[in-house]
Amino acid sequence: MKTFQIVTLFAMIAASMAFAPNAPKVAQKVVESGFDFKKAAIAAIPAAIATPAFAMDSIVAALPTQTLALEVQQGAFLAVLLGTFLPTLFLINLYTQTEARKAGKGGGQDSE
Repeated sequence: MKTFQIVTLFAMIAASMAFAPNAPKVAQKVVESGFDFKKAAIAAIPAAIATPAFAMDSIVAALPTQTLALEVQQGAFLAVLLGTFLPTLFLINLYTQTEARKAGKGGGQDSE
């Protein structure tokens, strides 16, 4: 029981790490550099009006690169693994115990 509690604690820590940002300092650098969002939005209005409605070049250029798309956070990886295997192992254990109790009630070769 103690082992299950420890593994559950690690699973919860891994799940919380999955949602932590990798580089929080980037947003802080933008704020410290004095970047003005209002000026950027005003400057983007003429560009947004002048672009065609279905310009595929800008959409393709905005897609992330393959190396960026394949990056995986360690916490998210562990959360998926533990979130998959812990319930599976619990259900296998539950099934095994249930079958052992059924065999014990029925009496017979496996009742010992």
